[in-house]
Amino acid sequence: MERRFVSLALCVCMCVMFAPGISTPSGPASATCATLEQSRFFGVFSSKTALSSAPCSWTLQNPDPRRYTVFMKITKPTESCTPRQIQTFQFDSFLETSRTYLGMESFDEVVRLCDASSAVAYLESSKQFLQVRKVMPRLGAEPMEEDEGNDEGSQFNAEFLVVGKRNPSMPACEMLCQWLEDCLATSTHRNPCGIMMTPCQCWEPPKRRTGGCYRGGVYTEKCSPTVRDSNLDGRWLLWSSWGSCSKSCGGGHQLRQRVCEGPFFGGEPCIGDKSELRNCNEKRCPGESSNQMFYLITAPVLRQLL
Repeated sequence: MERRFVSLALCVCMCVMFAPGISTPSGPASATCATLEQSRFFGVFSSKTALSSAPCSWTLQNPDPRRYTVFMKITKPTESCTPRQIQTFQFDSFLETSRTYLGMESFDEVVRLCDASSAVAYLESSKQFLQVRKVMPRLGAEPMEEDEGNDEGSQFNAEFLVVGKRNPSMPACEMLCQWLEDCLATSTHRNPCGIMMTPCQCWEPPKRRTGGCYRGGVYTEKCSPTVRDSNLDGRWLLWSSWGSCSKSCGGGHQLRQRVCEGPFFGGEPCIGDKSELRNCNEKRCPGESSNQMFYLITAPVLRQLL
C-alpha cells in the first residue's frame, strides 16, 4: 500500500482491485483482507490498495458524523461483475443490524457497482462508516468469469470528500459542486444521482426582481412580502354592489362600500370615501305630503354621512 499526502480540501483517491474468488464478506472488524481509512480531516490523500482475494472490504470512517458529510465519486470497472457482488454500505457501527440507507440495506440500488452501463456513480453518507466490500452472489446466480491477468477490467477508482456541514472550505465546495453538476447531468431513472443535499452554494443566486419574493433560492410569484423593499401606499379595492333600498316607497337609500388594502411599510393610506349612499324608491307613498317626502329622503342620508 502506498500513501502520499498533498494539501487541499479533503479528497481521497483510491484504486481498489477486486481479485477473483467468492466467499463470505469480511467486515472492517476482521483482520483478513480489510482496509480501514480513518483520521482523515484536511488535505488530499492518495491510497492504493490491492485486495488479493475475497472476502475483502474497504471502509472509510467519518471523523465526526455530526460535523461532516462524506461524498464519494466511484469510477466503475470497464467490465460488469456478478450482480450485487460488490456492494456499498453505510452504518453507525460494525453491527450488521445497524446498516441502512434511506430504508434500504445497501447503496447498491443507487451506485450499481457491478453495472458497467454507467461509468461513474456518486453518493453521500452521513453515517460513521462507509464500506465497499465483495460479497457472496445471490443464491442461484452464476458467477461471472474473471481474467486474472486483466487488472484494469476489475479496477474501481474512488475519490471521496469529507465536507463540513457548516462553513465548508472553498476548495472542497469547488470540487463537490463540480461533482454535483456532473451527477445531475448524467442522472437517469435507472442510475439516479446519489447526492441529495450539499452544504455548499453551488450556483450564484438569481438577481432580485422588483415586486417578487426570493426565498430558499427560489422566486415565488405570489407571496406576502416579509422584508421591506419599498413603501407601498394603500389602494382601494372594487366597490361592493348596492345594498337593498331602505324603503319600498316614499324615498329610501342604498349603501355600498369598498375596502382599502394596505398601506405597507409606512406607505400612505387610501384617499377618499369608503362608503357611498344614493336615493331610491322616491315615488310618494299613498297619503304622504311633499314635506313628509323631503324629510324621509334626506334624514337617513344625513345620519349616514355624519
